Amino acid sequence: MSRFAVCLFAVILGGSAFAASYDLDVPPEPTEKYKSAAFRIWIPDGVKTIRAVIIRQHGCGRDGIHHSDDLQWQALAKKHDAALLGSKLTYSGSCGEWCFPKNGSERALLEALKTFAKASEHPELEAAPWAIWGHSGGSIWACELASKFPERVVAVWGRSGAITDFKPAALAVPIVFNYGVKESEKGSQFYEVSVSSLKAFETHRPQGALWALAVDPKSSHDCRESRTLAIAFFDAMLKERLPKTGVTLLPIQEDDSRWLAGPKSLELRSVKSSKGGMKQCHWLPNESYGKLWLEYCRTGSVKDTTVPPTPTDALAKPGDNGVTLTWKAECDLESGVKGFAVLRDGKRVAVVGSPKGKSNPEGHFQIYDYGDEPIPQNPPMSWNDAEGKIGSKYEVIQLNFADLESKPSAATVVAK
Repeated sequence: MSRFAVCLFAVILGGSAFAASYDLDVPPEPTEKYKSAAFRIWIPDGVKTIRAVIIRQHGCGRDGIHHSDDLQWQALAKKHDAALLGSKLTYSGSCGEWCFPKNGSERALLEALKTFAKASEHPELEAAPWAIWGHSGGSIWACELASKFPERVVAVWGRSGAITDFKPAALAVPIVFNYGVKESEKGSQFYEVSVSSLKAFETHRPQGALWALAVDPKSSHDCRESRTLAIAFFDAMLKERLPKTGVTLLPIQEDDSRWLAGPKSLELRSVKSSKGGMKQCHWLPNESYGKLWLEYCRTGSVKDTTVPPTPTDALAKPGDNGVTLTWKAECDLESGVKGFAVLRDGKRVAVVGSPKGKSNPEGHFQIYDYGDEPIPQNPPMSWNDAEGKIGSKYEVIQLNFADLESKPSAATVVAK
């Protein structure tokens, strides 16, 4: 470990509990074609055995280190006893060099996981399965790893980029190729992105690949609202493929529970009711996911219908400037945290978000940007009430991006 700089942070990430976050730099070897590689991994509090690593790999020129600080993706990781990994890979040549794992980024990843396994005292990290999300060059990187390590990859979400030559064993890795309709317009700077994704699907789906396309009807090369479907996809695949013990992934069983969609009509139907042409259709894990996929392909997003989790551990402390209220909350998995409503003595007195700015004009608690990185990275779950006083009773409600509200937290009364 002396070759690397390892930092450990015990911080409140996601507001739910003290979780461990580790930082690491892995320098390149002389022959490798990346300039620098920084990694950050988030491990949920209380997890006994890490069952998988959710890897979020940014595109060229992006800083994806804060992908590991994303409250919504942390909620997914916690649900499945997984770690969440973000990175910042820079290159001195072209994107076409670092995004091919053989040029050093694969070794950097493996070195990082090995070091994190020792530092965190979670040796299973070194061999845990991967669920890989990638954007642009990161999507190509994800496809390459799925082709080389199909036995280790739970699933891949490939946003705006693909390879077209996969090894046969990789066809058993569920993949969704996702791109924006504006990328597919001739003359677009990113036209080849859609071409490569479409070619990968049309070449390998007839060979039995468990794959689908999800074309965003609104966006170009930005990630837009794709996380609303990507998280649902990984949620389904992690649930189905992770074993109760060990690291050997459970194979996908092709049975009547699967659903399909016509390659152009997008008409949903079950495998059981299908007649012919199945291997030209989009492969969808189940009916519920199929309906989300169809909604996304039509609207560019998936509407959240679930009530967010209720905040916990509300604590109010008096001070020179009134009362400071803090709380914890599990992030809403389906649509994230839009804000928190604060009630004083039963009356709503504030909605807590984050400072407004160019990247967050509405002042939402947390949003995400072009490359799906969180803004802000780790907003505090706290609020100062200048009018609070001894005896005031506070409750907190979580608001998600579907404007649904949680139940109020348990009340906390300001004491002396």
